[in-house]
Amino acid sequence: MQLKVTPIYGSSTPPSPSTTSNDENSEPLEWLSSPVPSCTLVEYAGMKVLLNAGWDETLAISSSSLSFNNSDDHQGSVVNNNDTNMPLLPNELPNVDAILICDSTLSSLGGLPLYFGASKKEKFGRAPRSLLDSKNHHHHTEEQRQETKKKTNPPFLATYPTVKMGQMTLYDHHASLSLDGVHPGYSLEDVDAVFGKDSFHTLKYSQTVYLPLDEDEYSYSTNNNNTSTKKTKINSNKQNKLLAITPYLSGHVVGGCFWVLKQLSDDTEVVLAPNYHHAKEKHLSGSTLHKFGLNADALVTIPGGPRGLLGKLYQPPPPPKKDRQQQQQQEDEEQQIVHYNRGKPILNPPMGHRSESEMIESIMQALRRDGNVLLPVDASGRVLELLLVLDRHWERQRLSGAYNLCWVGPMSINTIEFARSQLEWMNPPLGAQFDSQRGLNPYRLKNIKICSSISELESVIEKSNGNPTAVLASGASLDHGPARDLLLKWGDNPDNLVLLTNSSRCVPRGDVWSQRLREKTKSSGGIVLKEKSKLAVEDASSAAVAAAAATGEADDEGKLVGATLASSDVSCYTAASQLLYKWCAAKASGEEMADEIGVDTYVPHRAPLAGAELKAFLAAEEEERQMKKAEAEKKAMMQEIELARGRLRLGEDTEGGSGGGETSSKGASSAPVSATNGGLSTAGTGAVSPTRPRKKSRFNQDLFIKFSKPVHMTFDVREEAVGLGQPDAVAKYGIGESIGNRQGDVVEDDYGISVKAESFVDIVTGVDPSKFTGGTGRIGEEVTRRGLGFGVDGKSVVSSGGGGDGDNVLNDGDDDAVNEKMLEVADLSSGKGIIRGRNGRQPIKVSVIPRRLEVLAEVAYVPLEGRVDARAARQQVRALQPRHLVIIGGSKSNSLLLGDALRSSGPSIASGDNNAVHIPINGETIQLTVGHAAYPVRLLDTPYLTQSEKKEMEDEEKEIEPVEPFEAKIGECTVSLVDFVATGKKWAVDGSLVLAPRPQQSSLRQPSLMLSAREVLLTDLRSEVIALGMKAEYSALSGYSQLVVNSKIFVRKDTASGKLDVEGPLCEDFFTVRSLVSSQFVTL
Repeated sequence: MQLKVTPIYGSSTPPSPSTTSNDENSEPLEWLSSPVPSCTLVEYAGMKVLLNAGWDETLAISSSSLSFNNSDDHQGSVVNNNDTNMPLLPNELPNVDAILICDSTLSSLGGLPLYFGASKKEKFGRAPRSLLDSKNHHHHTEEQRQETKKKTNPPFLATYPTVKMGQMTLYDHHASLSLDGVHPGYSLEDVDAVFGKDSFHTLKYSQTVYLPLDEDEYSYSTNNNNTSTKKTKINSNKQNKLLAITPYLSGHVVGGCFWVLKQLSDDTEVVLAPNYHHAKEKHLSGSTLHKFGLNADALVTIPGGPRGLLGKLYQPPPPPKKDRQQQQQQEDEEQQIVHYNRGKPILNPPMGHRSESEMIESIMQALRRDGNVLLPVDASGRVLELLLVLDRHWERQRLSGAYNLCWVGPMSINTIEFARSQLEWMNPPLGAQFDSQRGLNPYRLKNIKICSSISELESVIEKSNGNPTAVLASGASLDHGPARDLLLKWGDNPDNLVLLTNSSRCVPRGDVWSQRLREKTKSSGGIVLKEKSKLAVEDASSAAVAAAAATGEADDEGKLVGATLASSDVSCYTAASQLLYKWCAAKASGEEMADEIGVDTYVPHRAPLAGAELKAFLAAEEEERQMKKAEAEKKAMMQEIELARGRLRLGEDTEGGSGGGETSSKGASSAPVSATNGGLSTAGTGAVSPTRPRKKSRFNQDLFIKFSKPVHMTFDVREEAVGLGQPDAVAKYGIGESIGNRQGDVVEDDYGISVKAESFVDIVTGVDPSKFTGGTGRIGEEVTRRGLGFGVDGKSVVSSGGGGDGDNVLNDGDDDAVNEKMLEVADLSSGKGIIRGRNGRQPIKVSVIPRRLEVLAEVAYVPLEGRVDARAARQQVRALQPRHLVIIGGSKSNSLLLGDALRSSGPSIASGDNNAVHIPINGETIQLTVGHAAYPVRLLDTPYLTQSEKKEMEDEEKEIEPVEPFEAKIGECTVSLVDFVATGKKWAVDGSLVLAPRPQQSSLRQPSLMLSAREVLLTDLRSEVIALGMKAEYSALSGYSQLVVNSKIFVRKDTASGKLDVEGPLCEDFFTVRSLVSSQFVTL
């Protein structure tokens, strides 16, 4: 069976001849400390799946990097057109059967709204499954199913926490960029479509789904009236299935998983583990890769550990070369990296408890000197671990009265609510704590104040009389978000501390780098890359600088932040990357960091919209207003149609029926009603409001009255329904709908008054959907749910507070100013970077200006990333023993070391296929032959005889004696050494091959075979020898290891072959040691 693995992006890139200078901007991957966002195409068992679809600032959107041939003959083939060393996003992704998402970080799912969002339908010709019409979703012919499959996105497979936390991650990223006037590359509608009703399959750990998926396995089934939907459960039937996919726990973040692909025809397994963490943490258990990834036919993984200068600090210096010229060249290369501590790494491998202690110690030192601490974190991933660690320390040491501990982020409130409901996905002790301590949730976090904006954080600090504060702020790149704002505010104080705990966002700025490549190619006379940058920072910043200079605002801002930089002087790396590089350089040289560190960061700037931009904006606003007006008219017309249908159905406009009913209906119509002071009163000659319809049964009441009941005089009685959550004194015509705001009659069905779902508060997020425009209340549909904290009407609809106290932390300023700010935020949520003009003011353009910031605060790095390091990755590969190893991402040195670890792990790899390790580059397809020669067989106890042997046995009247093989128990298995031959027959039930033993008189002499349930370790033998009262010394030498017993008996084990030799004089100790070694095996 052929297995094809193609890294689309995120793997190693080929060296470029145009980037060989010594300039720091010539190699964008040099400063990368973690694997870049990846997307890998896996073709196996006739199925095509994508492993992750990540994206962040590292990758620039380009149409010239990779293209896919999605024709019928060569569907999914990759054409690599990228001749630069900068990773670029492809123009489109291949057509696949499913997309596997490993975790909720941007590196795994950041590209989903870019390729599969609602606005990408015209570009890629396919729509999200969540936008499908349920009436036309089911088809009866195979042609219709295939046509629908081509027009829709492939199904996404992930765990439930990955879906929820991934949604929070994308909302947070969108909010951080859009509030700075930068378009993130996708809209909020794209995120809603990707995380819609049936786009994702949410799986549990160890739950198996089979491909190809049938239509009813990922769609919504409807009843005959199309009034309700119900999601169909994933079918576990193996009939007509080719591939089984199962997620298992991988650690790193909540809901993170690695995938095991099993071909159903021969049970071959392929393990996809692009990211995992082997160690146990506060809120997560360790990865189960060592349990479910053992002896796989192929393993697709990362080399582990950081890359770039940070990765070199964890590696020992290479041994000196013999040639003097080469040795001098090596010393020149190491001169800028390591000047001391030769012979061992500068930094020890990261360990959880040690890193936590270092982080807490660094934070407390800064707080004790009356400084503030900034910890840039992600939105919903690793921040959950830091919250538990810091909250427990604040609780044990009772620090709440002296120091503030806050968490600031646009989606922090929503994230913590989801975390409180996902304890079953976390470490088992957290669930036990919730069950044992009277329902006390571990994420109650009573020592942490949760804020959604910087203004709320300032209010917390002000209420505490300016106590030193430690803040976990979203925006780990320090280019956007609350973390950037706090860096600008606290960076000039040497008592403050900027503590980096996650290097995954210390990445290059892909848009700036692609702009440099275009300029370099243009200046050299080459072909200019035609690409559209995600973040047009250069153009926007240039316009902002010109506008600031015209208004005289540049000098004022320059005094506070720093000098404005030209587009050619902007660093190609994020502010977090620049700080981390300075820290690594100081560690490499063995010196202290400089007191003043210069970094480039983006500062928001506002200027009145003018010129062509103003005209274009006004034209777009007018067009949008006309579209909304047309939609409103259409909606009103549809409401009138529905109202007319309801009246016909309820019998209001019918002239037939009983006389009493007609009279009462007309009488009710002639009594108009108006709302006065919350009650009911009759109106004289005022405007006549429509009456509330009466409910009518579906069957003919005339027949029922005529033949079943006597006719009685009836009177029309008006029923008043009080809206849920409203004062009882206010009469309602529908639940959540008052008389004064009533647009028309309330249509009733057989179940009573219709209920507006948008009139209720969501119990998960605490958001009141009635404040929204449109009012459907679906999560993520309005700006409040997307991390902006305000409704489009200018009112705050999200309250924030401390985890345990429940105290709201809101701005107590003027209501008009707050409402104005909320409206501005709602305008910026569209991603256009324009604030609409109100109260006679001109529209305002929001953009970012690159400025030079002199950081005086202390900068430190503590590894709490929750990723496997390079040494642990090599240990995992040695233990897993895969037949093929495919390494994607990571540094080249770590990849080579990981391959060497597999080759030296056992005799089967060392003496077998030398091509068992593969390190593909972007766009390169690796073809592997996986599988094994294992077949189901049936063993007979009757010896196999030829025709002549049978005739001879019949002449001699001898009986054929059955052969019973010797069976031995090894662990949970039973093994036998047999001498069987194939009879050429198959078992009729399951097609198993039939084998029969040879006759005993013709059986050949077979040598004995010694088997062991596991590898025999000399260290284990040493413990058993010492238990017998003998002395034993263990030593590991070149090529073998040995155990010396009583200074005369030698037990040697060859490293390559694993062969054991026992040597020594013939004495009682010799036979005792030999018996002990033999007892480790079973002889057949």
